[in-house]
Amino acid sequence: MGNHKVALNSMLTLFVAMCIWGFSINVAADSQNTEATAASPSVTTSESGRHVVEFNRDRDYACTQCHKDEQDVLKGAHSTAINPHTNRDVTCVDCHSNVGSDHRNGASEVTKFAPAQSVAGSEKPAADVAWITQQNETCVNCHEPENLREVNWTHDVHALDLSCASCHNIHPTSDPMKGIERKPKIKLCVDCHSDQIKAKE
Repeated sequence: MGNHKVALNSMLTLFVAMCIWGFSINVAADSQNTEATAASPSVTTSESGRHVVEFNRDRDYACTQCHKDEQDVLKGAHSTAINPHTNRDVTCVDCHSNVGSDHRNGASEVTKFAPAQSVAGSEKPAADVAWITQQNETCVNCHEPENLREVNWTHDVHALDLSCASCHNIHPTSDPMKGIERKPKIKLCVDCHSDQIKAKE
């Protein structure tokens, strides 16, 4: 009976020692500042005068590991934007939705943005209205339709027939449509509509 107690006591001691050792390794690994989990911590001072350390996780890390060429330009004009629903920086998945398990086989679950129109032109084919709607719904989640309507009446007219990406660049350093002069704006309208008329002839 005594040998069993000694063996059991030794096993419990060894088990506790291994748990403590494993926990300390886990804590050490978590505390290391890796690119995968966080950028360098930002140290701020709270109103009480105490230092507060906040780790700023790069939520686009998984995306930019493959989309490396676009890493510095992916956000473009959205780089300083705040998502009104989360009050955080806009991330890739805020606009492109779920990555999905088959991402490397066509990324069917990802919202893709591209110029698209529901009426075919001589140079541009007609696109699926559901795809146009999916793109535009993503945009108006943050860009309120009322505000767009005030900026320009064309947003209302084209909402169901033309993707936002037909006129706006999604990842520009600055949006070419902002501050566009009247003549170039009219030329955009004429070029697109005359192409559609040409296709009907």
